[in-house]
Amino acid sequence: MKILFTLNDEFDPDAGGMGVTSGLLGAYRERGHDVDCFSFADLPSALPFRGKSLLFPEFVAANLRRSQADVIDSAVGDGWLLAAAVRRRGAPRPLLVARSHGLIHFADRARREEARRGGLELSWKYPLYWGGFRIWEATRALRLADLCLFLNDQERDYAVESLQLDPTRAPVVDNGLPESLLGQPFEPSDAAPGEFCVAHIGSYLELKGVRYAAEGLIALMTRHARARVTFLGASCPPEQVLADYPEELWPRIEVMPRYGREQLPELLRDHSVILTATLKEGFPLGTLEAMACGLAAVSAATPGPLQYVRDGDNGIVVPQADGAAIGSALERLIADPDLLRSLQRGAHETAQRYSWRRIADETLALYTEALERLG
Repeated sequence: MKILFTLNDEFDPDAGGMGVTSGLLGAYRERGHDVDCFSFADLPSALPFRGKSLLFPEFVAANLRRSQADVIDSAVGDGWLLAAAVRRRGAPRPLLVARSHGLIHFADRARREEARRGGLELSWKYPLYWGGFRIWEATRALRLADLCLFLNDQERDYAVESLQLDPTRAPVVDNGLPESLLGQPFEPSDAAPGEFCVAHIGSYLELKGVRYAAEGLIALMTRHARARVTFLGASCPPEQVLADYPEELWPRIEVMPRYGREQLPELLRDHSVILTATLKEGFPLGTLEAMACGLAAVSAATPGPLQYVRDGDNGIVVPQADGAAIGSALERLIADPDLLRSLQRGAHETAQRYSWRRIADETLALYTEALERLG
């Protein structure tokens, strides 16, 4: 099978949607499929990021002829222009797959709710582009696609019920982990006695719930002199993170703007908990990767992490936008080492199920079924 991925982002196998695409690329090639990927790396390097974002769908549409793909697996935002280009080619045409890396309708809802709570300021232009055109664009792409792939049950159900998608062409597919993170021995934190180390993985942004994470972490670190936190992949200068915390806590806060996925087992070796306070997420890989390294999860009740974080089994689930609940959950784990150990073991076992090889086989089967429907 000849498969073309398109993703409107830079090619960074350690980041977001491109990390997902990179995992599938490798797994598909292992199975003998001919796979290619169009990304911002195919556009002139002199173009600014915003210019690449605007031109990328047109670039992909203009280059479809040379791909001769059986399947075009595209990020939802690119899909409506691709659908028009694919249909102009005539029959036979490739299968058009719209892949959600987190439904923008949910992101819009989260932004508006956080703005109402006072944690985010939306510009006057927001309803025109992110809260308007981009939502129309994603809806149009989903309706034109032959197969729509979603990352969690809540987003899929919303698309079926509110966007009127055919449920037979709207399955949920998991994201996966690289083989280097699977099969790691279960070795709970080897932190020094009395230390309690929390990790936060992902960009330091308002929609990641960072102000609620800060509220819970400040309470924890104020009460426990040997509690500390590491921010991995913050994608910002350390000063931006530290500004949200009292200066006396800074010596116990470490910020790494970037890291390599292969570094995680060592970086998390003395950590006990992965904190996910996010307000919107399709399927947070950083949390699952930390669970594969033996960290218990403390997660907001957000659709993405709820796809694999189960309260009392591999983590503790707290209400969204509730810093006090985050602090209480962390306190509970400090006070009950047996519970912490049980959740760590459950987290490690859960993560072992998310192999890219399994997910690739399941997704290829969905392609085949959809191609048969396409005729």
